[in-house]
Amino acid sequence: MENKPDEAAVTHEVSNDSGVQKKRGIMNTLYPPGPKPGAGGRIKNHCRRFWWCDLLVLAVIVLVIVLPIIFVGIPNKAQHDLDKSTLEVTAQEVTSPTPDSLKLRLVSVAKSSSQFHPKIRAFRAALSLEGKEPFLHIDVPEVKAEAETEIIIDEALKIEDLERFTEYTMTVMGSEEFTVHMDGETKIKQSGLQEIDVDYNKVVKMKGLNKLEGLNIFDLKILSGKNEILADGSNMVGKVFIPNPSVMTLELGNVTMNLQVDGKAVGTSLLPNLRLAPGNNTVPMQSKIDQLGIITLIKNKFKNGVIPLEIVGNSSIVEGGQHLTYYEKAIQNNVIKVDLDAGPALKGIGIDIGSFQ
Repeated sequence: MENKPDEAAVTHEVSNDSGVQKKRGIMNTLYPPGPKPGAGGRIKNHCRRFWWCDLLVLAVIVLVIVLPIIFVGIPNKAQHDLDKSTLEVTAQEVTSPTPDSLKLRLVSVAKSSSQFHPKIRAFRAALSLEGKEPFLHIDVPEVKAEAETEIIIDEALKIEDLERFTEYTMTVMGSEEFTVHMDGETKIKQSGLQEIDVDYNKVVKMKGLNKLEGLNIFDLKILSGKNEILADGSNMVGKVFIPNPSVMTLELGNVTMNLQVDGKAVGTSLLPNLRLAPGNNTVPMQSKIDQLGIITLIKNKFKNGVIPLEIVGNSSIVEGGQHLTYYEKAIQNNVIKVDLDAGPALKGIGIDIGSFQ
């Protein structure tokens, strides 16, 4: 049997009216010979005859490869870089408090290792404790993201939910460290690209007031007689040392505290216009105490003059007699124990505790 060549692989020659032989086949169809022999001529001839086909192929490449990068890859990259960035609060001031409002100045530093530095549009963010509903909403200004970006928020705020904000102040008072969640939706704008929608979710670690551990009372002076006793009836003055390990500055109003020894009330103390700044604070104190009761306790039980004093918050009041209940709840749930050396104060009024021993 005679072997025939594979017709699909054969290039046929056909004569036209002019007698010129034309070659057929897939390569000759897509890349027909040009005026000059060689691959260059074939490619030029192909581009001249099938430019529309090349454009179609290019469009398909754009749709299949480029568009997913623009609409999926870049937004995912933007969200990933934002999620990897960190946020640190370097200063927080809560001032001008009223029963339902306050002024907040919050300074934070955002850190990012991303090679991109887009603008992050202004947005509204919710502040909350973990697993809780927001206790405040703040307006975050537009910033340009750098390796380190300072973000400053300075605004007067209404307390939207008193119960949630009170829970927050109690957490600040009672914690050595705690976390605040900052959540919002914003847009970022990278030069040459359209704005991209992103979620801004950060967990910020902060130091609390740690139950005011380390508080101490010193420079006590017992007052007696009309010329010494203060107009409000205070018969003892002194100074209070209050450490503040946090970055917070807090205006707490006129803070009143209950004083007791062995569960028995012995008086009250007032810290007028108390303002706690970061670091160590020394503030004036004026007290109304049961002088005779204190002397009796020292004479009968605490003969070395050192009294185990318990201090429990009572009230926090601003101008006009308005109570700051969100601070009051926090200080009322915090008990501070201080070994108070009353010896020098008693000596100042002529009582030598050595005679009690």
